[in-house]
Amino acid sequence: MAKISSITRRRIRGIAIIIIFLSLGWAIFSAMKQKDSEANLKEIFKKSNKTFEETHAVKKAKIRISTPNIANALQNMDTIVNYYALDTPLLKSRESSYGEFIVKVDSRKMPEITQKLSSLGNIEQQIEVADTSLVNKSLATEEEILNSKRKELADLEAEGNIFGSLADYKNKLINEIRAQENRVKALRQSDTTLLYVQLIPSVVSNQFSWVKIFILNFIKALAVLVVGVVVLYYVIRLIAYILSLFGVKGFTASTLGSSYRYGYGDYYSRSYSRDGHKDHKRKVKRIYKDGRPNNLTNNKEEIKDEPKS
Repeated sequence: MAKISSITRRRIRGIAIIIIFLSLGWAIFSAMKQKDSEANLKEIFKKSNKTFEETHAVKKAKIRISTPNIANALQNMDTIVNYYALDTPLLKSRESSYGEFIVKVDSRKMPEITQKLSSLGNIEQQIEVADTSLVNKSLATEEEILNSKRKELADLEAEGNIFGSLADYKNKLINEIRAQENRVKALRQSDTTLLYVQLIPSVVSNQFSWVKIFILNFIKALAVLVVGVVVLYYVIRLIAYILSLFGVKGFTASTLGSSYRYGYGDYYSRSYSRDGHKDHKRKVKRIYKDGRPNNLTNNKEEIKDEPKS
């Protein structure tokens, strides 16, 4: 097995550190984005909440469901609405990450509908209220008020040209008639319930869940980046190989990623490789340009000329 050089090891460590930091950054960003989605629920359902509050109904029910599979829950919710709705839904909105529905259903079937809704996910909120503006009102009395206002409007229009304060009063009377018609309609449907359903994906509910999502996102990002780096490495090797086939110098598939030593450095590493290991010391004979003899040679000559005793 070939040994990995210290330069290559440093490069691998550097790439690993970059991958880890990028994975951590993505995991933190994803977890914070998931956590912020819970705070945005009020803004998401602001308009539908207003529609639900302003619509007259003797009985009202509001249910919020969190589901791990929002796409499947939205599809099943369509089936429930089409089966139980008594009239055209007041609101039927399906988005990629949430859904909102306002429909009128038979009050006697509310337990059955609630059971169906519980199969979509976890019921986080369930509120059933009565419209206080209608509970103590009689249908017969409200119908008499409506007929009286209609007669007053007919008499006003019979007078002919209406302008100034009379025109303003006429507009006011028309608005009152419309509100009274809605009130009477709601009283006639006293056996119905105005149902408001909110569908949301399962969100972070505690610190443990937040940490769990953070870890999962970190592992996913780490796996994607590691695979991406490996693929990029072999793509670059392929490009280098193709360039070497066209005669481009300095790029070969066999030397890509390794450190180059030019000149004496290259000769130095080849010498080490030929001698077997780095610790082997070579004997070097020094040659001076000014003709100075080698100290070792002079010492040998002095020993040779010395007379034997």
